Amino acid sequence: MNHKAFKQLLKSYLDDSCTDEERKIIDQWYELLGNENMDLGAREMDEVESRLWSKLQTASREKSVVLPERKRFRMSWKYAAAACLFALVLLSGITLWFGKNRQTQAAGTLVDTKITQGFLEQSNTGSTPKTIQLEDGSTVTIYAGSTLAYPKHFAAGKREVYLQGDAFFDISKNASRPFFVYSNNVVTQVLGTSFDVRGKNGQVEVAVKTGRVAVYENKDQVTLDEVQQKSNGVIITPNQKVTYYQLERHFITSIVDQPVPVIKGEKNAEANFNYNETPLYKVLRDLEETYELEIVLENDKIRNCLFTGDLTVQTLFNKLEGICLVFNATYEIKGTKILLKAVKDCP
Repeated sequence: MNHKAFKQLLKSYLDDSCTDEERKIIDQWYELLGNENMDLGAREMDEVESRLWSKLQTASREKSVVLPERKRFRMSWKYAAAACLFALVLLSGITLWFGKNRQTQAAGTLVDTKITQGFLEQSNTGSTPKTIQLEDGSTVTIYAGSTLAYPKHFAAGKREVYLQGDAFFDISKNASRPFFVYSNNVVTQVLGTSFDVRGKNGQVEVAVKTGRVAVYENKDQVTLDEVQQKSNGVIITPNQKVTYYQLERHFITSIVDQPVPVIKGEKNAEANFNYNETPLYKVLRDLEETYELEIVLENDKIRNCLFTGDLTVQTLFNKLEGICLVFNATYEIKGTKILLKAVKDCP
């Protein structure tokens, strides 16, 4: 835009003969001067015109932007809005990345601090899992790129270790000395069980194989108000997992990706899933007892429907698929429960 066209646009504005789009553009330009309204008198026109033109010319030189002709105002304004939006999204992304980066650094600092305090260190710099045995007989399998800090001798009343990365824990039972795993802002507390802890991308995931674990925010790492302290964390059992989202600071519970039969006693004898005209509710009860997961039947009318088939060698989800095929049903994962949905009654 040349100076003559610029003056003509301002004149149209004062005469109230410009379009709504042109009025918006003038208002945006005027904001460059730091004023809050566009109430101009004729005597102010010359001063405002000079100041606006100077501002726009400076901005143009600094950004290497060529001011468009009047006929292209509509398109140029859309491009400008898109550019502003892109810049805002980019800035948000940078802020989010730095936020996650700071949290990752904080997790590393927690482990590093314990090492400087005299804790032993085990790091896995290789590509295969590395298993170590702790003083109490517990074993920890550290995955690639992960570090564990632990004391040579545990305290009398509790056992504490600090993890950066991923590891599988098989903890010896000792009701008088609970076991604590600190990972980022999350604490996993157990008495005797086996479970996975994985931390990456601002998340910490804990999946239970045997036993029960409590997972909650570390009050030494985050600020908790009175309400948060009372409702802090979740308890999960075999074949369940919980994911903690560090930025949002909330827990999401679900079922592990591949549920396995829960070990009972010294021997793990999987139930026989070979059925011949067996009521559906008994089949589902076997699954619940074997995998320790709750299965909810949405249509109670099919609970006594008869099922025939051998599901013994299949995974839990394949077993469910076989059942659904027979009864024209579907299943969904709802948190830590399985919902079996059948539209029709017995086939």
